[in-house]
Amino acid sequence: MNPEAPLARLLTRLADLVAAGLLWTVASLPLVTLPAATTGLCAVADGWARGESPPVLRTFWEAFRHRPARGLAVGGALAAGALVAVVDVSFALGADGAPLRTAVLATAAVPALATALAGAFAFPLLARTDDAPRPLLRNAVLLAAGNPPLTVAVWATLAVAAVLSLMAPPALPLLAALAATATARLARRAVARAERAAAGARSARPARA
Repeated sequence: MNPEAPLARLLTRLADLVAAGLLWTVASLPLVTLPAATTGLCAVADGWARGESPPVLRTFWEAFRHRPARGLAVGGALAAGALVAVVDVSFALGADGAPLRTAVLATAAVPALATALAGAFAFPLLARTDDAPRPLLRNAVLLAAGNPPLTVAVWATLAVAAVLSLMAPPALPLLAALAATATARLARRAVARAERAAAGARSARPARA
């Protein structure tokens, strides 16, 4: 066995990670293209999660080019949910002694929870499927709600990547690619669990006479 082979594979993967992260960073600069860029990065990461070595540029570009409208719709829905939650919480915290403060905070929990659940797996699903935005978001919520540990792991991964990016901004492309890779693996585990559960439920149904 060539002792240099593992090192070569490691360096190749590192180069691919940096390339994918740089593509995502540049493609995200207009901001309105951020959802499509994230979909492209997730498409590359999903290939890595399958144990493949997809061509980074072609895979990114295909996902970026073919899913901009759906990505924008999904990203817009997630941004709207987050915005509603932030506005409600800000209003409630600024209204000391207001009789509806507790009700407003409780109301803010609904869009916050829905956004957190949907956001965990929305873009990995967007990169893998051709579902329309509404069923895709519904499936993302169900997938996240059915796999709380994996959902927490996704958000923990994204939080760590965000903090490290703030501490070392030049590392953002690499950290984004690493976070996307980890999220793709977690998403595949969640989907596999859901498929096994669905198969078990079908096999447990009594056969019709």
